[in-house]
Amino acid sequence: MRVFRSRFAFAAVVFALAAAYSYAQTVYPGATPVQSAQALYALTPISATAAVNTQTTLTIPAPAAGLYNYICDLHFNASQDGTATAINNAATTSTNFSSFAINFSAEDVAQKVYDYKLGPFAPATGCVKSAASGTATTFVSPAAVTNAAFSWKAAYFQAP
Repeated sequence: MRVFRSRFAFAAVVFALAAAYSYAQTVYPGATPVQSAQALYALTPISATAAVNTQTTLTIPAPAAGLYNYICDLHFNASQDGTATAINNAATTSTNFSSFAINFSAEDVAQKVYDYKLGPFAPATGCVKSAASGTATTFVSPAAVTNAAFSWKAAYFQAP
């Protein structure tokens, strides 16, 4: 008889827990969900490349009011051609990206390449957010340098 009572008590507890679990998963009209779904954003690739001896600007378009640009990947490249010129203490600039700048130097070696990479980051784990909403974000290479070409590549999305 004692075994019967313990099995009965165990079954009653399991039944009560199952009922409570199913009650907790029920969606009621007008109720606010406690856990919202994760937002998914598609990344948009963008690039800017110019000829040798030309300043290069990458402009990420302005999002709608209340939205920001989120930069998940940023790549800057400075490439020397076959007749290199030294680049000393050059600096990039940016707008709407918290005064972000890359400072670099490159020796006068033919075919020398300088690369800078920020990211990649995933939208789900966090990308770098622009400073102001509804405003374009720009990245500008140093002033034109003889025998050097600059390029920018980025991946971004726009969200609140």
